[in-house]
Order: sequence, then C-alpha cells, then structure tokens
Amino acid sequence: MSDHWTNYWQQGHLTSFGNGFKNNYQGALQQFWYSFANKLEENAAILDVGTGNGALIQLLQKDKKLNCFGVDKATIHPEVSKSIGGTFLSNTAVEKLPFNDDEFSCVVAQFALEYSLINKSIQEVFRVLQRKGVFAFVCHHPESIIVKPNTLILSAAHFVKRNITPSLTALISCLDEKGFAFAERYFDEINTQIKNEFKNDTDALAGTNLPAFLSFLLQNVNNKIDFKKALSLFMNELDLLILRLTELVNAATQSTTLINKVKAVSTSYDEGKIFDNNHSGLLATYIVGRASI
Repeated sequence: MSDHWTNYWQQGHLTSFGNGFKNNYQGALQQFWYSFANKLEENAAILDVGTGNGALIQLLQKDKKLNCFGVDKATIHPEVSKSIGGTFLSNTAVEKLPFNDDEFSCVVAQFALEYSLINKSIQEVFRVLQRKGVFAFVCHHPESIIVKPNTLILSAAHFVKRNITPSLTALISCLDEKGFAFAERYFDEINTQIKNEFKNDTDALAGTNLPAFLSFLLQNVNNKIDFKKALSLFMNELDLLILRLTELVNAATQSTTLINKVKAVSTSYDEGKIFDNNHSGLLATYIVGRASI
C-alpha cells in the first residue's frame, strides 16, 4: 500500500469515507460496533488493526472504558487520535505486530485486513489474541454500495488516462500557446469521446473529475493561468485515484479468502452482511467470533 493513506489521514479524516460522514461512522456500521462493544468487559485490552485515526476505537469506547490500542501502516494524525483516547502506533504493519503473544482479549478491524497479506496478517492477529479471545472484522464486499460504483469509476479513470490524455494534452498546448480558437476542436474531440463511451454512465465519468476539469478550462480560456500546471495536477490526482480504487477493488476480492482463513483458526464464529438502515444497499461483510483454545 502506498503512502497515499498517510496523506489522507493527515487531512484529519476520521473515517475512510472522506466527507461521506461528517464525524464518525453512522447508521448500520455504527450500530454494528455499538452492539459488539456491549459484549466486551470493562477495561478489556482491545487492538484495532488498520485503525486510521481511530474511528472504531471511538465507537467502542462510547459507553465503556476500554484499554485500546490502534495500529496503522500509514502515519496517523496525532491530534485526531489524541482526542479519541488510547495508544496509537503509526507505520506499523499488521503482518508484523510489535506485541507479545496473547496480549489482547479482543482484536477488531474494519476495511483493513483485506488490504493486507492475509496469510501473514491473520497469523499475527491470532498470535496476539488471547486464547478464547474475541474478534470482529468488517470487510469490503465486491457487490457493496461502496465497492461496486467505485469499480465503475476505476474503469472510467483507466479509459480517461488511456484514451483522453492525448486529446487533453493537445488541448492544453493550444490553450497555452494559441488560445481558444485553436483549442475548440480538441474540446469537441474530447466531448465526442465522452459521449460515445459514457452515454449511459455519467456518474462514473464524474467520479474521475474530468468533467469538472473541462469546465474549469472553459471558464478560464481567456485568463492567464498555467494550463500545463493545471493538467499536471489533474493527471496526478487521476493517478492517485486509480491507485486508491485499484487497492479497494483488489481488497474486496480478498474478503472471502480472509473470512475462510479466520474460520480455520476459530472455535466459533458468526458471519453475515451489513446493510444500510433501509436494507436497500449492502455495506459490508463481517465475521465475529472467538479464537481457538
């Protein structure tokens, strides 16, 4: 996983959904963790792997004092995590946890373990989890309302990078050197490509930010701005989008493997799916259980 998650958490986000939730997770995801926390003993030692800025730790501690630790491979925002309470370790991979055997009575994770090297991470998680310790892992699902639309955006982003970039580069050169009159044909060329490819899927195209970028260019054709720099910024953001969504889609495909690995080292477990509050959209899949003796 690249350092783009470090950049993300340093912006102060609490959840992995950016501005999707103003504060912490809400709705069905929130209720899942509240229900799980009710079963935990007071002052239990809890490890949250892939903690980000500590969203799960905040939810678990809502009505109960717990001894919480959070680890993340990225660099955690110190002020955000400090406001939550607990011990947080940045730059710490789940595949190599800096804890003793049987140190925690509970391990949790949400949208995290499926990004890891599963064989190593599951071995480490159950090494530090006490015998008969409990666990709860919430994972992405390929058909969820989180992953499915982002899969379409990823496909659109690849199309933009592969097919639109030459026309976009020519457009920028004209705007930078000759002005709108010479650039108009490239605007038309790009719009034709867009209509042919995305006539039935404008949402996926919008997710690439190409329409917004083209609108920005049109609004500034007569202004003295650095069009080449603007293109460079757009292409960098597109590359980061492709990287982030590729990780997401790949992670979702690993969830089944992850759950099967967890089952193999558990004495008991319950698996299922989490739907939104209207039960109209799949949010995630989960497995909750107890470690082997």
